[in-house]
Amino acid sequence: MSETFTDLDHEALDNLIERVTEAKEHELALSPDDCQLLLDALMTLANLQEQMACSDITIGKLRKLSGIIASSERLKNNLSKPGKSGKKTNKKRRKPKTAPVKPAIIHHPLDEWSKGDVCPKCRTGKLYKFEPATLLRITGQSPFTPEQHIMERLRCNACGAYFTAKVSDEVLADGKVTQKYGYSARAIIAINKYGMGSPFYRQESLQVQLGVPITASTQFDQVELLTNDITPVFYTLKKLAADGVKFYLDDTTKRILQAKPVEKKCRNSNNTRMRSGVYTSGLIAQIEAHEIVLFKTNIGHAGEFIDEILTPRDQALPAPILMSDALSHNQPTVCQVESALCNSHARRQFYDVYSHFTEEVEDILAKYKKIWIADDEALEQGLTDKARLVYHQTHSLPVMEGIKQWGEKHFADETVEENSGLGKAITYFLKYYPKLTAFCRIEGAPLDNNRIESQLKLIVRDRKNAMFHQTEVGAGIADIITSMIATCSVSEVNVFEYLQWLQRESETVKVEPEKYLPWCYSPT
Repeated sequence: MSETFTDLDHEALDNLIERVTEAKEHELALSPDDCQLLLDALMTLANLQEQMACSDITIGKLRKLSGIIASSERLKNNLSKPGKSGKKTNKKRRKPKTAPVKPAIIHHPLDEWSKGDVCPKCRTGKLYKFEPATLLRITGQSPFTPEQHIMERLRCNACGAYFTAKVSDEVLADGKVTQKYGYSARAIIAINKYGMGSPFYRQESLQVQLGVPITASTQFDQVELLTNDITPVFYTLKKLAADGVKFYLDDTTKRILQAKPVEKKCRNSNNTRMRSGVYTSGLIAQIEAHEIVLFKTNIGHAGEFIDEILTPRDQALPAPILMSDALSHNQPTVCQVESALCNSHARRQFYDVYSHFTEEVEDILAKYKKIWIADDEALEQGLTDKARLVYHQTHSLPVMEGIKQWGEKHFADETVEENSGLGKAITYFLKYYPKLTAFCRIEGAPLDNNRIESQLKLIVRDRKNAMFHQTEVGAGIADIITSMIATCSVSEVNVFEYLQWLQRESETVKVEPEKYLPWCYSPT
């Protein structure tokens, strides 16, 4: 049956409704044209209902895409009745935190009286030292404070020589005498832009209101100078990442205005094709006790980025674990990996059809919840990778096998249509079951890819607020600074102090960047 879709403007639709209403009230016949319009509308409705019955377009997806509801996937947000949510846990996964800044200690002496004085109230006793009273005050100020340094100078009236007072070490610690914007100013501009998602023009607007105007172009210039000082460390981190034992990989769309389509070689082939899609690829590499977060924005996808990272890898090392989604182009071509797929993606396949298969999906989500609870318990107990594997084999593998058998039985009994939304979710789970259960087969294999997806929120936030990069140079600067900010975050390092440290030691950083990695920094 052919599908007919008719677009009606508001006036035409109002007229049609008026004619149908009049025909109903006076028992009149509709014209052939009106009957055809109504038939087209019914066909459109029927087609929409058919599409909503599959996983491509569900009510939940349609409501999320249209902004009617938030994109939360927590079952409690969608249940109309108490569900089989399984046991609850109040424990949460540990989130990286930097050490809190200690407040400055300011003493307020008691000038009126001293130890040993007669009490001014009773005139009998004597005063003695007691525990001081305290007040914690959080003060606010502009991110940038202008300071005008006046250096006294003398001049010889015979030879004309000048003698200028030296600037204090405290001032020189924030920049050379020839620079207007201190290291701290450059660091805070970069953190606001790439860490907090505040575009340069928005920072400019704020500073105008605070009385310290700094134009957007000036901010970019200062960020570029900062990038020059920290780039050696960034490339050292990329080199170290090549020998990682575990990787998390994903990407998200981005936009570079001046990026032109390029002809790129296809991986695993001598063919080439024109490419224009711009993505920011994100990667977390685990090396020994440390983690490195890296980003790259270009016309390319995550698979090409992991190839770039792994190309210099020591071939004598064992195959690393790679956690990603199920897209085939995320797999590297330069070396073998132990592939693990994200269970959050598999769970989402079921969640997206919840509105049409409520009872079945509610049961699957409750089972999946047990697996994440088991993973949290293993983390809380501080289990080694080997002990964690045994723990999941005991508690999680039977649950995964139960979901697998449940799906296979539905297909065998033909109680679920394979092309339906639920059928496609089951097909996805069965197709990728071996890699979805990698955490039950491989020591240290992650359960999901949420680690890198949470880091990519830095990119998404910048994309929503600033929308695009003007040039590839600007995108490269963003990648370097964002990578450093994210790596400091997972290393629990104060990024503001760290960026200043790299600038102060910039000459040495160029020679020995391996001594200035984020985990090498310690507050003085």
